[in-house]
Amino acid sequence: MIDNIKPRLVDPSWFAKPIIKPKIKIITKPIIIDTRFRNSFIINLIGFLILCIGGLCIYQRYIEREEQRVYNNNLIIGFNEYVKKRT
Repeated sequence: MIDNIKPRLVDPSWFAKPIIKPKIKIITKPIIIDTRFRNSFIINLIGFLILCIGGLCIYQRYIEREEQRVYNNNLIIGFNEYVKKRT
């Protein structure tokens, strides 16, 4: 039975036991709207509006493409007639 006992080289009563400090809970006010969310939402909204405006401009050019081509052809034909009359 004496063989199973581990020898103690230091007496534990020599050292003071550490005092455990209670944790203090910090209560913060709840944030209703996160500012990062608000900023990213505004940036995304502006980007989406820019894309919509660009899309509308491209669509308008697509619709008026035929009219612009006819106008340019008439302008070239008119200039050609003007040059023929002057020579």
